[in-house]
Order: sequence, then C-alpha cells, then structure tokens
Amino acid sequence: MFERQYLVKAVSEWQLYDLPETIGRNITIPLGLDLIVSIIGPRRAGKTFLMYDTIKRLMIKIPKSNILYVNFENEYLTGMKAKDLDDLISVFLELSVPSEKYPLYLFLDEIQAIEGWNKWLNRVYESKKYRIFISGSSSKLLSRELATELRGRALDFTVLPFSFFEFMSYKSSIPPNTKALLMSSERGRVLADLNEYMIHGGYPEVVRMSEFKEKLLHSYIDTMIIKDVGERFHIEPSVLGIFVNYCIKSFSNQISGTKIYNYLKTMNFPVGHDFPLKLLNQFSEVFFIFTIEILSNSFKKSSQYPKKLYIVDTGLINEMNRNFDKGKLMENIVFMELYRRLEGSSLRVNYWKEYGKAEGMEVDFVINSFSGVVELINVTYASSANELREREMKSLLKASRELHCKKLTIITWDYWEEGEINYIPLWYWLLNSRDFEVN
Repeated sequence: MFERQYLVKAVSEWQLYDLPETIGRNITIPLGLDLIVSIIGPRRAGKTFLMYDTIKRLMIKIPKSNILYVNFENEYLTGMKAKDLDDLISVFLELSVPSEKYPLYLFLDEIQAIEGWNKWLNRVYESKKYRIFISGSSSKLLSRELATELRGRALDFTVLPFSFFEFMSYKSSIPPNTKALLMSSERGRVLADLNEYMIHGGYPEVVRMSEFKEKLLHSYIDTMIIKDVGERFHIEPSVLGIFVNYCIKSFSNQISGTKIYNYLKTMNFPVGHDFPLKLLNQFSEVFFIFTIEILSNSFKKSSQYPKKLYIVDTGLINEMNRNFDKGKLMENIVFMELYRRLEGSSLRVNYWKEYGKAEGMEVDFVINSFSGVVELINVTYASSANELREREMKSLLKASRELHCKKLTIITWDYWEEGEINYIPLWYWLLNSRDFEVN
C-alpha cells in the first residue's frame, strides 16, 4: 500500500498552489464534454500549462475545492500503482470537501507513469462521478491507441512547440495585412523573426528566454533520450545518443531500418535487425521524430520503401548541428505545420517519388485522402525567380499528371508568384494557416 502521507502532501500542495501565468495557444480544451480529454505531446511543449489554463477557465464558475490536479512525475508519487489512485481520490475528497453543487474534475498529468492506469481510468469514467482530463508525453494516450475499453470514450488534443503563428502572437509581431506585406520591404522584419524561429524553434520556454536558449534545448534532448526512451524502454543512453545523432543528420531525408542497422554496426553496436525499427517507433511515441511514407496504392510498396524523417522542432536540430541546409530546415517546418493543420481531418500527408529510379523526381509533400490528391507541395530556399531550381518545378508537373492534381505549390523563402504553380513565401504560408483548404 502506498504511504498515505505522500498522497496528503501531493493534494495539500495543489490546494496551496497559485496557478502561474499561462501563454495563449491556438488550442481551446472544451469543458463540458462527457468524454475523457487526452492532452498529448512532447515534453516541455506546454501540456501542463494548457491544463492550468483550462483549470483557470473552470475556476470562473467552479470552486477549486472541486478540482484536483496531480503530476505523477512528482517525486512523492514515485512507485504509485493504479490501485493507489483510489486512495489518492479519497484523500482529495477528505481534504478538499468539494461542493455537491458542482461536478468533480480530475486533471491527471503524465498519467503514463502509473502502471495499469488505463483500466483504472475506465472504471472511474464508468462511475460518472468525475470529469477527467489526462496528459502525457506518449502517443499511447491518443484515443486511437488507448486500450480497447477506452476507445470511443476519449478525445485527444496534441500540443506541440509553438507554430510560427503562435510564435509571432507571443511576440505581438503578426502583421495586420500579410497580403500587402508581400510587396513591401517591411516584410524583412517578418523574415528576421522567421529566421529566429528556424534557429531556436518554438518551445515556449525557449521563446521566452533572452539567453541560454541552447543550454535549455540541450537539456530537452537529454530528457527525451534518457527519461522518455532510455528509462521507459530500458535502452543504454550511449546507443540512444548515436541514434539521435543519426536522426538529426538524416532529417528531411529518406531513412530505412537497413540504413540505421548498418550505421549502428559501423559504430560497433551489436544490434539485431529489428532494433532500428523499434527505436524509430519509440522515438515516434515520445514525439521526437515523425515519419511519412511514399504515396502508393500498394501497402507492401509503401511499407517497404524508405520513409522520410522529420524532427519535432528545428531548435533541437540546430542545437545538435549548426551546419544544415536552410531548405531542409524549411521543409521540416512545413511538415510540422502540415501535421498541425491535418490533425483530426480525413487528409494525410505522404511524399511522392518516381519508382525504380535512385535519382528520380520527387515531391516533398502530397496531401491526399482516399478520394484523391488535394495538393502537391515542394519546399525550396529561394528568394527570386533566378534561384528556383528547374528540377522542383518539373517534379511537380510530372506528379500532377500522374496523380491528377492541379493544385501545385512551391514554398519559398521570399518569392511570390501565382500561376500554374503557386510560389508562396514560407512566412506568408505559415501566418495564413487558417486559410488552408483541407476539404
């Protein structure tokens, strides 16, 4: 049995805690749903502060005595099991004496730290006594990944580092008329902000800091490697460090389990053939890396072809290595923005490449659904027509004919032109995300 004194300490600390100032996000958590609300995303992206913001909105009408917030990575609660959660709730009810006029709200932060949490959660949800909000840095908390008994009973919200729109909102730098800015020299200020965003990324605390950004980003990498993957999956940190270096060097490029296996073997790590794919899955689970497949009607071909790899935040990329192609960094930013925009829609993102040709034409992103292709997107670091590469235009036109798609886009650094192919500056595309057509 878990020692009661630690449960009392955790509840008492919450009762005395003054909620901090929070940063506005483009996510609003609904308050009145009869579903478990699951808030997921990488560490330090703002999940806890989104919970705090939700609690503040509740406290306009609901007394704090009816709300319990617990972070299960609190050192007092180390070693808790699902069976101990009933005792925690009992302590909460005893110490808080909630009002019977209002519902009871449970905010359970980093719940994946509790062994057997999902069955307990299902039982508590079935009791209809509580409105439940959970969070965690694991994709296993996605509604589609939850245990069978919880599917259909949860609604998930993914919290990522700031989008460029959120970054500019925090800095109070969003231009009032982005369309007019396309032809104005004033856009240079926006480009400077975009360059800062590309270098240091969008982690909220990093954005807020005026110095030591690199040290903070490095600590995030260490935490993801050691705590989220090393401790959770019992893997040596030295292997993980080598793997992360490989991923950083390979971002916005095609990777495969075989390539990773061969790389680890050259580093004298005795690993099995299935180990690289396990690492990819584990780092995907904690939102460090993301992968997309080639577009194909053949499941076998799409699963066997190399995947393209992206990193959750360009600040992490630059912290590991400062000598990257800006076009690749732009492509990474575009992917993460597409991930935000397409979440919850029927659309998905793939890449396109000529089959059977090592140096064949390629399209960075194919936005598509089961009914067809919606848009083709290439990304290039170009600021004028002279800097555009013919290969990128030809690949779009070839894919357009093969996939029967007429919406063709090349995202540039600072070049704009409308026509058969639309050339759109990255800053403009990012700041007009709400105009993105997904249907």
